[in-house]
Amino acid sequence: MSEQTFEDTVRKISKMILINEHKMVREEDLIQLCPESINFDQVINHTYQNLIEMGFELITSTFLDQKYYILTSDGKDDNITPTQYGILAIFLALSKEVDENLKYSDMKNIFSEVWDNVEPLIEKDFIRKISIRSTEILKMTPLGKASLKNVIQNIKLKNLLDVFKKE
Repeated sequence: MSEQTFEDTVRKISKMILINEHKMVREEDLIQLCPESINFDQVINHTYQNLIEMGFELITSTFLDQKYYILTSDGKDDNITPTQYGILAIFLALSKEVDENLKYSDMKNIFSEVWDNVEPLIEKDFIRKISIRSTEILKMTPLGKASLKNVIQNIKLKNLLDVFKKE
């Protein structure tokens, strides 16, 4: 393998990650950019290091049985309001501790007072609406999880409910 081919591949993958509108790319798509003669793990590690030097972090997550790479940076996303961060936190806690597949109708009832803040999260693909056996569900996407990375650590439903509990 030539050093030039390796560096070209790292540049292609870095560019695909950086210019992606959602800052989220399927591993399968990145592997297709990598020639067979080059080890993908080495390329992604080198890409990861390059992105760190630019002030970004590349994290991985699995969604619908596919691995994704998500570009993040320190701090919060200015496109998400504080209310929407709260919704994402509660949503993630519910999906972790109650059920990964949250029924759309149940979530619409739970979040009825702030539903106008949930819809933009669905439109921006932080939460995805999916039909499974004629039932509509909502799932947290890797992008949604990544947005909480630097804002809220160790999300637990009990802790969130304690915040809202009346004294």
